[in-house]
Amino acid sequence: MSKRPYELLPFPYPADYDPSEEQPDFFYENFLKHFIPDMIKIMDAGLHIDEKAVDELRKVIDDVLEKVSVALKANKIVMRYQKHRLPAAQKAHAEKATQAVRTSDHYLKEYVASDMVHRTWVMNTYLESTGAKEYCKEKWSVAELKKHNVWANDHLVDMLIHKNVSVTNKYVKAGMVALAEYKVELWNRPRYENANTKVKVNAFNPGSTKQKQELFSMLGLESTATSKTTGDDSWGRDQLEELQKNSTGKDLLLLLDALIDHSFSGIIKNNFIKAFDSYTIDGVLHGNIRLGGAKTWRNTSNSPNLLNMPSTKSIYAKPLKKCFIAPKGMLVIQADYSSLEDVVLANITLDEGKLAIQKDKTLDAHCYNALGYYPEEIEKVIGVQGNYKDKVRRFKQMVEGKNTILKEIRQKSKPNTFKLAYLGFPDADKGGTITKEIYDNYHNVLYPEVRAFLDDYVIPTAQKQGYLHLGLGARIYCDNVDDVFRTLFNSNFQFWSILTLIAVNELNYRIEQEQLTEEIQITSTIYDSIYSNISSNAEIVKWYNDNLVEIGKKDFLVCQQVPNTLECGIGRNWAEEIALSPNATTAEIQKILNTF
Repeated sequence: MSKRPYELLPFPYPADYDPSEEQPDFFYENFLKHFIPDMIKIMDAGLHIDEKAVDELRKVIDDVLEKVSVALKANKIVMRYQKHRLPAAQKAHAEKATQAVRTSDHYLKEYVASDMVHRTWVMNTYLESTGAKEYCKEKWSVAELKKHNVWANDHLVDMLIHKNVSVTNKYVKAGMVALAEYKVELWNRPRYENANTKVKVNAFNPGSTKQKQELFSMLGLESTATSKTTGDDSWGRDQLEELQKNSTGKDLLLLLDALIDHSFSGIIKNNFIKAFDSYTIDGVLHGNIRLGGAKTWRNTSNSPNLLNMPSTKSIYAKPLKKCFIAPKGMLVIQADYSSLEDVVLANITLDEGKLAIQKDKTLDAHCYNALGYYPEEIEKVIGVQGNYKDKVRRFKQMVEGKNTILKEIRQKSKPNTFKLAYLGFPDADKGGTITKEIYDNYHNVLYPEVRAFLDDYVIPTAQKQGYLHLGLGARIYCDNVDDVFRTLFNSNFQFWSILTLIAVNELNYRIEQEQLTEEIQITSTIYDSIYSNISSNAEIVKWYNDNLVEIGKKDFLVCQQVPNTLECGIGRNWAEEIALSPNATTAEIQKILNTF
């Protein structure tokens, strides 16, 4: 009998051992295949939905869109963009207004002797050219010409009367040109007047790809993604959130908040609300899961796509999570790996700085980073005594003591950290805040082994092999390393979300062994989180908490230096939970259950 995935852990370091070299289907046979029944159980259990909460969510969408509209209208950057686009809008209006403008050739016709309009324009043009403008008339009938010629005795007039004037006569030709110019002026005048009318640009449209491209181009900001069809910068929600983490300006942050809220409005409508309306049967939503659907082997899903759950800070986070509830007589229990990606990064790169932050809880990551970016600014406040870690601890203590100067420095370091962690480059010359010195300090002083992992392992290995072994026999393939080196780098750490699936598989095994399938149903996994419905029985909740915390603690690597941690919380829905301590007693759990 083959071992369960949980029993195969811990595993050698991915760079040291790839079982797929000897057994190409190792990852599937020993891991993915085992997860298939678990995913079927999750889809079969479904997600219980609170219809009242869904209706409240609809109202939230309307309120948010109204607030977004107000915020964008008042935003200084949007105002500047509107002025910026006004010349182009005026030009476009003028071009559209004058599209139907004609030339005189459109109206230039050959003289027709019997046409009184033609005769009149030839006669009046002739009179003007001979200095007799005062004799011009609105209409020249043959009778009027005869009266005029009684005293004028003019040869041209006589020919006009007898309708034998040549169409090539210079006065005839001049008259027909004048008629054509008169007609074209009548036609063109309102169009030119309309073209010169001052226009007002329409309100900024946060859903317009073109307008977002123009706005960020005006600000000199580049996206990390481009459109596959046009090659232009793409400003989807992921790119907006990334820019938000890298930005400090008040107006820009307010703009990004509004754009992200608008983006989520569309996602909530088209992904979640649509799924609630279309796929909820008797109060239960049954969606789809694609096992290992992402490049990093993470699951994907649809109907709805749970990976589109808004972040905790989003205005939609709580209203949406309130829609997911426990069935009658049960509660929702949620489990999360704590900073799993950071723990994995520290363990795989073995970078001293990353390990120190994970191991030493007296250190604060943002203080640690900020001291590396702005040492002189910080040392002016905290002094220069002690080693680096001593300074970080002192920095942290003074921030907790409400030192506003240090608090601001710590805050301004965050965007740099996020961008540098995802291999961002110096951008100070483009209006950013990452100088060459900050860039070098991050990669060469603070976390040299992280950079070495990229330069000495990820890039050369992928170039040589055409793939990277991420772990457990799973690989990510590539054709051009230069185009995807960021994805390759990040995949080494994001892949280990698979520990969530291993935990689900092991928990399901133990649930069946203990015959608790009626009392516990796992309903979802989202990245590093597990959601379940559980009986509101203190003994069963304790069993779940004890077992899942134990499962989550298991090392995934041989000689792992930083342990994994997994914590649980319980509540009526996904939005409201009370944390359970890892060693919570039955009495402590019962006290919590009594609050529901």
